[in-house]
Amino acid sequence: MPTTRLIAGLATVAIGTIVVACTITTPPPPDQNESEFCTDWASAICQLSNGPCYFSASTCEAYQNTVCMSFVSAAESSTRQYNQPNGEKCINALKTAYGGSPSAISASTLASLNATCEMAVIGDQQLNQSCSGDNDCATNLVCAPVVGTSGSLCVSALTPKEAGDICADPGDQCPPDYYCAPQAGGSPTCIPTPTTGPCSAVVPCDSADTCVNGACVPRGGAGATCSSNDDCVASDPYCDLYPPAQCTQGLTFARGSADCNGTAGLDQAASPCWAA
Repeated sequence: MPTTRLIAGLATVAIGTIVVACTITTPPPPDQNESEFCTDWASAICQLSNGPCYFSASTCEAYQNTVCMSFVSAAESSTRQYNQPNGEKCINALKTAYGGSPSAISASTLASLNATCEMAVIGDQQLNQSCSGDNDCATNLVCAPVVGTSGSLCVSALTPKEAGDICADPGDQCPPDYYCAPQAGGSPTCIPTPTTGPCSAVVPCDSADTCVNGACVPRGGAGATCSSNDDCVASDPYCDLYPPAQCTQGLTFARGSADCNGTAGLDQAASPCWAA
């Protein structure tokens, strides 16, 4: 709430008018720096201590603070810096997801948290400058692959394409289970992604498969070993990295459960609990 200070004085005019001057001060915005951001991150996630997990809030907050600082430190670079408005958006999303004593958080919510919180550290790469992800690019730009290479550039927008369309420009986006492939003697074209055979950063697999050691293999179902969400099928799309890492439908919380222990840093948690 704004703070109002009233300064009153007796006027020297004959009618004795009282002159009142008002000064309104605005409190600083939250999460102004990495330290404040990580304190609020820890507090938001560790709301679980009041619900299904019943762990020590202080233990959880100490652990999540270190997780957050590691996340920020790894994300920052000469072209990426912490961004306060985006940091505040991340904290608000975490408060919503972890508040109200949830017994579970779905894969779709975790994916949304991941996308929102990754943007807490953003870059300043301009149009047509190199990038490795959207948060390398300046505001309103997105990172798009350059056809026939493993590199990407910041572009103004993605352009949807249909099967068989030419896709020569960075930002041209083929439909699901198609990719943009160079053609001998012609322009790059949207063709079907392979279901078997070799794959790479340039030649992806279709949505039912993932690229492992240069070959397309089926994605895993519930309980399958995984190292990222890309290893999991659509029905169990979240790779829960708490050992042993496996494909699930999201995080589930109960007193002493693996996901509660992972959130609080008990036993052997491996990563931020929302990370893909």
